[in-house]
Amino acid sequence: MTLLHSDTPLSSGPVHLHLEKTVPVPPDGELVPFFHFKILNAEKNVVGHINFRIGNTRHILKCAGHVGYEILPEHRGNSLSYHACLALRKFITCFYSSIILTVNPENEASIRIIEKLGATFKSMEEVHPNDPAYKSGARKKQCYVWIPDKS
Repeated sequence: MTLLHSDTPLSSGPVHLHLEKTVPVPPDGELVPFFHFKILNAEKNVVGHINFRIGNTRHILKCAGHVGYEILPEHRGNSLSYHACLALRKFITCFYSSIILTVNPENEASIRIIEKLGATFKSMEEVHPNDPAYKSGARKKQCYVWIPDKS
């Protein structure tokens, strides 16, 4: 595995990613380590965050996916999450040739982003009652396969 050189920019359109921290493996077995990036706009203001998870547990493959993002409410509707995913492509391909993206079925905005990325629908999964997402109210997840090199 070859990681990107530290001065390789992770950017797309108006978005730049800044690695804020890495989070190690928690002891419970289903959660995985991840990289936490701040999403910055062209003015270098924080507009959200994006996480890239490393691992293939049931939680990742059927519930959380390898990528999770959140855009601050006042910045939504500008395709920033789409550009954040595109900015993360080079970093993702240091680890995987394809990844799983998941979304709650009612989250139409994220479904549009995932489809715009060119991800392919894989399955609808029931969230396992022991999964951390179940405790947060998630019951189903749409799962997609994304090949970052094709976007």
